[in-house]
Amino acid sequence: MRGWDHGSSVGARRGTREASRTVCGVSPSRPPRFLSFILTGAVIGFVLGAAVSVFGWFEDPNPTLASNYGSSAGIGYLGFLGAVLFGLLAALLALLIDRRHDRA
Repeated sequence: MRGWDHGSSVGARRGTREASRTVCGVSPSRPPRFLSFILTGAVIGFVLGAAVSVFGWFEDPNPTLASNYGSSAGIGYLGFLGAVLFGLLAALLALLIDRRHDRA
């Protein structure tokens, strides 16, 4: 049986290495950065809350009582409320992304 080598593969006889079909070198995705999500949500919420106050989208056109605070106080109150709400929503979004990341 000259010429037949039963113990080696075709690639090994030629001196080349056969390529693997598996993907190598793929790093796992990293989990979300919670602080970045929360701060971004808080900034967006503050800007939206301040915009609601400045532009008066929900302002009563015929108030029965006069207001005792200035417009800057409304910007602060609604901006803070928006920052808290959107920061919490962003934290929940980061948690959902993290949970999905753990499953994969």
